[in-house]
Amino acid sequence: MPFIHESWYPASWSSSLGAEPVARTFLGEEVVLYRDSQGTAVALSNICPHRLAALAKGKLHGDAIACPYHGLRFGPDGRCVHNPHGPAAGAIRVRSYSLVERHGMVWIWMGQAENADPAKIPVLSAREDAQFDWVEGYLHVEGNYQLVIDNLLDLTHVEFLHPFLADPSDTFPTEVTCHEEGEQVVSQYNRPQCKRTPLVAGLWNDAPEVISLLSVMRWQAPANLVQRNCFDVAQHADMANAHVQVPFCHLLTPETETTTHYFWAGGRNQLQGVPAVSEGFRLGVEGAFKNEDEPMIADIQGRMKGRELFDMKPLLLPIDKSAVLARRRVSALLKAELA
Repeated sequence: MPFIHESWYPASWSSSLGAEPVARTFLGEEVVLYRDSQGTAVALSNICPHRLAALAKGKLHGDAIACPYHGLRFGPDGRCVHNPHGPAAGAIRVRSYSLVERHGMVWIWMGQAENADPAKIPVLSAREDAQFDWVEGYLHVEGNYQLVIDNLLDLTHVEFLHPFLADPSDTFPTEVTCHEEGEQVVSQYNRPQCKRTPLVAGLWNDAPEVISLLSVMRWQAPANLVQRNCFDVAQHADMANAHVQVPFCHLLTPETETTTHYFWAGGRNQLQGVPAVSEGFRLGVEGAFKNEDEPMIADIQGRMKGRELFDMKPLLLPIDKSAVLARRRVSALLKAELA
């Protein structure tokens, strides 16, 4: 399966990247990430052109990274700046990738360098909203990135897979809708009445037993999703100003055809500045995906045995509309890029 290259992808949370080289694979390409002496993020091909050694296993010398095998050093622009065995000719180089830091994320451009327009970086306005306290996380998923998108756009599975986020015994009705809005696919999950969940109870001390929930997920190609969860008293009309608001950013980068980097961030507008609440929130959200979503996705990926999902002719339900629309848009973008 080919990937969309002409796009910005999340490479690392800014807070997680330091001077220690980090090896990651994006879209099947091996990359090394690090910060230079000025703190600027650098991304180079992780493969030394001499004997194919991993540069990430080497050390930094100033702003350059040294190959651990024969000592060639490469600067942030990819050019060889030191060759212990001869001249550091300009022809000796590795690929350098364009990086931009925004919204607390290091974004990498995997396409042609001349097309790397920072204006194309997804807008994550909630990340800059002072009313929210945020926690961040990273998970490695044993599944294709489109399976993760399918999972995130399908909000109905929460009732069956996530007891921390929903009460399995809840029988109140749910309204699920989907539409396209410009370049986005929008999935909406509306419950004017539902049972209070552990997540809500942890953020709303006197929450009633029956509350209202509105969850809106927005997908933008190739693999960026922004979610707004709003909780208030049952039958509350003004959910845009709900008492409890929990935004999420789900930012995905394909590692290989069957594995994915999943960067997530969750915010809250209640109990801000309380470390114990932040840690409990982080553990609850991470546990839901790590222990419930990821095993399900990995199991499905293994059952596909290298085949494409639609080649297996899966049953499509009305709740699958948003995932189908997103897959169609990815397919169209791939065809346009390969044309």
